[in-house]
Amino acid sequence: MYAVWFVFEKNDAEYFTNIIQELSTKYNSQSFKPHITAYGLVDVDLEKLDKIVTNSIQGQKSFVIEKSKISYSDVFWKTLFVEFKPNEQLIRINKKLTEPLEYFSKYEFIPHASLIYKKMNQDEQQKLANSISIKDHFKVTGMWIQKFHEDIDKWNIVKKYAFS
Repeated sequence: MYAVWFVFEKNDAEYFTNIIQELSTKYNSQSFKPHITAYGLVDVDLEKLDKIVTNSIQGQKSFVIEKSKISYSDVFWKTLFVEFKPNEQLIRINKKLTEPLEYFSKYEFIPHASLIYKKMNQDEQQKLANSISIKDHFKVTGMWIQKFHEDIDKWNIVKKYAFS
């Protein structure tokens, strides 16, 4: 099983990494690499997925995305997250990924970057969402293919793509 991620430029990745590590230390949870899942999880051959991703981002330049809000849910993988306003690039790339991949699995694309993965009660999540401050703009500079594992420590990046 694989996930396709949008990834941030170095400074923005470090910005998110610091928040993720601070929260994972405070709440005794696992740390992870900051990302926006463009499509996941899909059970497809890596070689085939590589071609699909390559075709989906051909000629793509880096682009800026804007924060919409900080939110939370009762879904483990969306415990606390930054939601982003969909823009032309996010929508176009997701559409190009969806056309060949929806045959293998459906994925509802709501652009967001998780800040923590942990079972938390709603009051705790709401308090955290209200207390955290996140800047407004981030630069997306590439995509990665991640080999998924239930254990976050065993997540493995198997392909990296840089936008021009």
